[in-house]
Amino acid sequence: MSRPSDHTDEPAGSPASPGDAVSVIIHGRLYAAGSAASHPASLRWQADGSVSLLHGQARRTLPAGVLRWSSRIGTTARRATLPDDSVFETDDNDQVDRLERLLGRRSHLLHRLERLNLAALGLAALATLAFVVSLRWSIPWLGDSLARTVPPATEARIGANVLHTLDRLVLRPSQLAPDTRRAIQAVFDELVAHADLGATPPQLLFRQGGPLVGANAMALPGGPVIVTDELARLAGTAQALAGVLAHELGHIQHRHGIRRLGRLAGLSTVALFFTGDASSLLHQASVLGTGLLDLSYSRDFERDADATAVALMRKTGKDPALLAKLLQDLAAQSRVAGTTPNWLSSHPSTEERTRLMMEGR
Repeated sequence: MSRPSDHTDEPAGSPASPGDAVSVIIHGRLYAAGSAASHPASLRWQADGSVSLLHGQARRTLPAGVLRWSSRIGTTARRATLPDDSVFETDDNDQVDRLERLLGRRSHLLHRLERLNLAALGLAALATLAFVVSLRWSIPWLGDSLARTVPPATEARIGANVLHTLDRLVLRPSQLAPDTRRAIQAVFDELVAHADLGATPPQLLFRQGGPLVGANAMALPGGPVIVTDELARLAGTAQALAGVLAHELGHIQHRHGIRRLGRLAGLSTVALFFTGDASSLLHQASVLGTGLLDLSYSRDFERDADATAVALMRKTGKDPALLAKLLQDLAAQSRVAGTTPNWLSSHPSTEERTRLMMEGR
């Protein structure tokens, strides 16, 4: 890019200080008002703070402090609008920053805050408050209300679809011995007989969890309860599984599966409503935030299921310590394999759960 030839000042990269008598130059491009065409130009800051604009053979002097630069974002070019609405643009970000400091300017962030409309700022604060309230209180209520409108037949179809997906992607047919399965089924049937589950009793299913699921049990929407071979082997006996089975029946009793789906749908809707473009960085941050909030919802569900399990085991004459013992065995196994931090876990800490179970004995 050509540069004006009517000056002999130092190059743009030369340092300057308030005591310098020489001017400092920033080379760039000048866009006339309303035009997309640019012409080489230079801005010269004088020691008194005034500004000389040189473009071609023309020269203009602008009052001190007349320019306000765009914020620095990486290596993006900086722009300043002149009083006649023409725009000066430069790639020399370092020199712009140096000259702004020379003039004693505060940060661009502070300048933007000074120019903020108070009404707009208040509206943004109200929107933020509405977003937080919606996430923490409105969404659980709305999700639970929607879940109550889902007919049992629809919930059962949802559970069947989830089971089909799990069988196709991660689970495998059980290899447990028939006698073992019958013993676990007998414990399950006894618990079901004393649980408040409605007219249709849930079904008990056995699967291999494999490396992704491992020793686990889960209650799907609509009632199927899955117990993995790995969990059955870890427990050792059918009676030792009673607490886990009672816990899963607690999920079914409280319809946690369909309620969680309702809350997830509400969370996603609110995040998109407040952040707009799904591809935006703000939306990506919201997805992470709502995901963590959903885990807290899940932890609340786990506490409810634990409390229901303790009551159900007492009703059938079983010791809640059986569940606490199996949880401790699972935690020990997880520590060997490498554990997930509790704040990213869908369950409360093992210490909290076992403490509450022992208190409820």
